[in-house]
Amino acid sequence: MQKFINIKLDRNAILNKYLTQHNVEAILFHSPVNRLWFSKFASSEGYLLYTKDESILFLDGRYITAGKEHAKNVTRVELMVTNNANGFFGTLSEVLKKRQVKNLAFESDFLVYSYYQMIDKALGDVTLKPVDFTELRTIKDNEEVNLIKKACAIGDTAIANVIKKIKVGMTEREIEQIILNTFIEMGAEQPSFKTIVASGIRGALPHGKASDKVINNNELVTIDFGCIYQGYCSDTTRTIGLGQPSAKMLEIYDVVYQAQKLGIAAVKPGVTTKEIDDICRNYIIEKGYGEYFTHSTGHGLGIEVHEFPRVSPFCNVPLKQGMVITVEPGIYIPDLGGVRIEDDILVTEDGHQLLTEAKRELILV
Repeated sequence: MQKFINIKLDRNAILNKYLTQHNVEAILFHSPVNRLWFSKFASSEGYLLYTKDESILFLDGRYITAGKEHAKNVTRVELMVTNNANGFFGTLSEVLKKRQVKNLAFESDFLVYSYYQMIDKALGDVTLKPVDFTELRTIKDNEEVNLIKKACAIGDTAIANVIKKIKVGMTEREIEQIILNTFIEMGAEQPSFKTIVASGIRGALPHGKASDKVINNNELVTIDFGCIYQGYCSDTTRTIGLGQPSAKMLEIYDVVYQAQKLGIAAVKPGVTTKEIDDICRNYIIEKGYGEYFTHSTGHGLGIEVHEFPRVSPFCNVPLKQGMVITVEPGIYIPDLGGVRIEDDILVTEDGHQLLTEAKRELILV
């Protein structure tokens, strides 16, 4: 099984293909994630204008100084000038006229209609063309993989700390706090989503946010957590047990574990996301728990915690080297409990590499 990839992305070449494919002279990115992907600079607000000849990152006063120092790939960074009737879009109109841009692509999967109306009004004769950039960030390069791997390593340490400290009588929120403290101590920017801690019968809630419930002896505790490190996410789930959970819950754990093991083993280039879902789902169905597996098997991972492609019955995308996906089957039985196990997986040239390394076998404390 290959342990490393060697991928360097030419982001300009990728965007040039979009220009040609959609017959436009420029692309306007507004979403923070796509701007970060291209410029390697994070900001809550801004625009990136891309043409074959140049790329301009427009930032407001909160980010302009840092952007000029740290943004990469772009031709230059400019202040979002708003001192005209149409605000920044009036400024943008002037920029497009100078560059003879007649057709401008925008992110149809991000831009809300009210913003579209403002841009359309301000740009006059420029034709706005909706383009779906969902698949833009599907393949990760070496730097991106290393950042995801670092985020995963922080998560591995977080669950190790939970295992050391968890005990009967603690609340779910106290478990969450152990994880959050680890994130801070190890340099993560923030959680990649609201931490899930669901113990006992609350384990039947796939998205059971940490509560004030006290963790009892002989219960399973499902913990779904992740962090952002230098802009890139991790997403891990472990289910651990206290005391001696019931034979039924131990059986459910083994079914989920074996299903996930089969799904991970199948990850390699050419295998489709639907096939990975089928492998996990069919095993759970075979064991009699199909009705209790109520979500997709996984998803892409990167700057966002949920990215293209989905690992589901409804997404039949062939895996390629450089993709990072999760595999996370689960079983959730109302009034009894639930189990989920999730790992982050890099697709390599001829197989895969687990980026999350925390033990997946059941741990009883």
